Amino acid sequence: MGKMAAKSQFSSTLLWFFYGLCSLLLAICVTWGLYSQINYGFPFWYKQLHINEHIHQYAPKNRHKHGFAQLPPEQHMQAFEQITRAVHHGGEGLEAITYQAPGWPPQRLLDRAEVQHLQDVAHFIDLGRWLMLGLAILWLPLAWLCIRRGLPFMRYRLLFTVFVAGAVIAWFAVAGPTAVFYQFHIWLFPAGHQWFFYWQDSLMSTLMKAPDLFGGIAAVIGAGALALTPLLYFSGLRLTRHIQTRNGS
Repeated sequence: MGKMAAKSQFSSTLLWFFYGLCSLLLAICVTWGLYSQINYGFPFWYKQLHINEHIHQYAPKNRHKHGFAQLPPEQHMQAFEQITRAVHHGGEGLEAITYQAPGWPPQRLLDRAEVQHLQDVAHFIDLGRWLMLGLAILWLPLAWLCIRRGLPFMRYRLLFTVFVAGAVIAWFAVAGPTAVFYQFHIWLFPAGHQWFFYWQDSLMSTLMKAPDLFGGIAAVIGAGALALTPLLYFSGLRLTRHIQTRNGS
């Protein structure tokens, strides 16, 4: 009986974990989508990360693009907005993004490798949309299964959460955020496609002050997801209980 109870608790804990993970990933997707609607707060990060000074330091070293540092901040922000719009629409229009510096003819902002990388990003965003749809479909059924089987004891939930969170935190602590950022690129993007660009060789990388900008964006998405996850988690359980009570009556 004790072994059967332990197995039941383990299966309930595993199911609960998948429901919690579903709520977390759904919160990340929703926060990501909402943040993209305001251009990832780029005007704020442009000032906080001193991107204008960064552009003035590295853009003149680019041997293939000229005059980008001479543009006013408003045009830098416009360039980022055009890139954001393109990657959220399947990469359409990336090759058509141009800028015109004083004394120079119109120039394409992105070279071939940068366009290819951003098309990979656009594909990843498209997959993210499908992931969000799948998570939204699974969210309530997983909550229903959790209620049906019964939530596991708190100690099991705490042990599982501490183990998984501890493993992730240890990875970040040992490898460092930059190494983790690069590893995700290796996993997510096709082999043979360039994803690392030096600031002095890439206006895209210079404009985004990669990876600093992505760290700021990730922090906002992470904070938003942490705030939204409990709401989704408890709302799903409460809604499921309400549906079961209503059907039972």
